[in-house]
Amino acid sequence: MKITAMILAGGSGTRIGGDIPKQFLEVGGKPILAYTMERFQRHPAIDSMVVVCVDGWEDEVWGIARSHGIGKLSAVVAGGNSALSSIKKGAEAISCADEDIVIVHDGVRPLVDDASIDAVIADCKQYGGAISAVPLIEHVVYVGDERTDVHYIPRENAFRTITPQAYLYGRMMHAFRLFEQTGKGAGSAFIGTLMMDLGEKVVLSKGSEKNIKITEPKDLVYFETML
Repeated sequence: MKITAMILAGGSGTRIGGDIPKQFLEVGGKPILAYTMERFQRHPAIDSMVVVCVDGWEDEVWGIARSHGIGKLSAVVAGGNSALSSIKKGAEAISCADEDIVIVHDGVRPLVDDASIDAVIADCKQYGGAISAVPLIEHVVYVGDERTDVHYIPRENAFRTITPQAYLYGRMMHAFRLFEQTGKGAGSAFIGTLMMDLGEKVVLSKGSEKNIKITEPKDLVYFETML
C-alpha cells in the first residue's frame, strides 16, 4: 500500500494581504509551504507527495523542494477554480492503485503533527476514509428564516473538520466519477463534504487544535510564536 500526501497550495490568500500567495510568505527564513512539506517529508509512512498550487507558481514549488530537501515530491500541478476541482486535478496527476491512500492537506497548515497524520492513516485503512476533526468548545446555533428562529446543536455532537483527510484512492476517484455523472454533491466545497453528500462512509479522526490554518495576520503571529 502506497501513501501519497496531496498538499493544497492553490489559494490566493487575499485575507492576509501582501503581493504573493500566503503559502509562499516567508516565516523564520523559509516559506510557509516549506514547513508543511517538511512535515510529510519526515513522516516515515509517506511515500510520495504532490503539490497543487497557484497556476504559474509550479517552478517556485520545485525550487522550494530543492532548497529544503523535499525528495518525496513527485508532481506539481496547477489548481482548479475551487478546492474540490484542485483535489481532483491532484488525484489525476498521481499514479495509484485503488487500495492506495491519498492524504489531502492544506498547504497553510504547517503545524500538522505526526499524531494527526497517523490517526487519519489508521482510520482510512479501517474505514476507507477519514477526516481530522476537533470538538467544538462553544455552543453552535443555526438560524431559520427569522433572526428569532434560533436553534442549538448539542455540543457533544459537534465537531470542526480540518485537514489532513485520508481516502482510499479508488473511493476518491469513484466519488469524482459519481459527481460528474449525476451532479450529486454539487454544493460540496471539499472532498470530505463530497463524500458525505454522496453517502460514502467516513470517520472522524482525532485532530489537533494547534493545527491551525493560516488565514489572517493573527495566524502568522501564532505560527511564529509556535516556531
